[in-house]
Amino acid sequence: MLSMRCQRLSRQNVERRSQLSGRLAIVLVSGIVAGMNAIPAADESTPASRPRYLNPLAVRFVAATRVAVELTSIRETAVVDLESGRIVAREKWPEDRPEADVLGPVVHPEDLRALLLQLQPPQAGPIRALWGRADGGWMVHTWPRSSLPATQLAQGWVFTSGLTRWTGQIGYLWETATLDEPEQGFADPSDLVVSADEQTAYVASAGSDCVAVVNLRQFSAVASRLVTEPADRRLTPYLRRDDLTAARWLVRARLPTQSNPRRLALSPDGRTLVVSNFLSDSLTIIDTEQLRVVRHVALGGPEPDIVRRGEMLFHSARLTQHGQFSCASCHPGGGTDGLNWDLPRDGIGNPKNTRALWGCRETAPYGWLGSSATLADRIAGTLRTTHRYEPTAEELAALVAYVASLPPPPPATVPGEKQAAYQRGRALFFGKADCAGCHRPDTYQDGLTHDVGTGDLYENRFDTPSLRGLRFTPPYLHDGRAATLEEVFTKHNPKRRHGRAHELSPQELADLLVFLSHL
Repeated sequence: MLSMRCQRLSRQNVERRSQLSGRLAIVLVSGIVAGMNAIPAADESTPASRPRYLNPLAVRFVAATRVAVELTSIRETAVVDLESGRIVAREKWPEDRPEADVLGPVVHPEDLRALLLQLQPPQAGPIRALWGRADGGWMVHTWPRSSLPATQLAQGWVFTSGLTRWTGQIGYLWETATLDEPEQGFADPSDLVVSADEQTAYVASAGSDCVAVVNLRQFSAVASRLVTEPADRRLTPYLRRDDLTAARWLVRARLPTQSNPRRLALSPDGRTLVVSNFLSDSLTIIDTEQLRVVRHVALGGPEPDIVRRGEMLFHSARLTQHGQFSCASCHPGGGTDGLNWDLPRDGIGNPKNTRALWGCRETAPYGWLGSSATLADRIAGTLRTTHRYEPTAEELAALVAYVASLPPPPPATVPGEKQAAYQRGRALFFGKADCAGCHRPDTYQDGLTHDVGTGDLYENRFDTPSLRGLRFTPPYLHDGRAATLEEVFTKHNPKRRHGRAHELSPQELADLLVFLSHL
């Protein structure tokens, strides 16, 4: 049985946040790109009715030269003839079929999904794709360096992407190598397929718009070993996940796709690889013997409007020095990665938790210190100081339009058995607990900074965060010190400055938490 000893509370919180964020993003992302009315930005008008994009995702071979691809936003499956590039059949999804999981990990085969948490290497980001068997296989994921200042961007030490092999032996072991190069990142790995002889892997990079062809014969020669027990880690003091030279020996080719490749399908004979490009509404066909792109197949989506162009930029590592990461690396689906990052814009040594962007058009000012009056200022400043990229006016306008279009999370449905507690919690929120003094409906924030007793001598006033969708965004407070909502009011409220929550009885606090968790 796989060892669980390496699982720590912080990693469980981030993994849980990733799962929650992914489920919410299924609703939010599909709604935005499928034609949901966009919320206009303060300085950029957006169309009242959005074009209906296709958003192709899962793809599979159904014949030697035909694939079925899921068009997630219009809830159809199309059969595409690869030789002619034409759609030859379409089928509507059943009404009871759930929305596609746009951000969730890809698992080959599906019965390995139950092992995702056990399989995640120590200190790694969430697994993005997994291929293999219970006794061994391959995965791709990021290595987020949130413990280092983001000024390490030039060294390639903010995000790297790992290709990792696991074995099912007792004392659980991983071997890992990076797919990034010193001046060419491999951002946001999104899918992985392995050839029948297990000698070649094909890995999609959603942020770098390419597929890496990896020579698995060379893997053991350049990979480093990870083990579960801290006492055993002394055997591998030099961790090659920080070594950006491994890709020289592993990667045979990087083949260009179109915007945001998310899924891969390898033909039964192994000669053809098909890539679904989520944001360009297209497929890329690759000849795996000649290692060349045969063609891109347009699936018939509309021309990108300003919001769609912004979405493409948001998911593109082209806007980062050396292409290391994209905006979506920290804000998957417009949400949060749950990590603390030490970003240079407000100095070094004061890391802060990533905030979700959902509904942010209505929640100025921006940043934990409330230092940006507009979205344009916040986005441009982050690109300049963290990404080391100077955006054009057109790029900035498109990014602002996209971020402003992200809707706030819908309130959760309150089950019947919790209705009484919810109503009691609501009364406390607006009454005895005095939460509404700072968290005012409908945005549940007030646009001001407050000292809630969690700061230090240098930073002690923080922007009031919106409480909408609170259940999707653990951990909490400006530095993520509270793993749960309850800890905000108990463990991390020593100065009793979160309204009058300190006056609540245990039962009243429980009722308040029910209300908050359904906003």
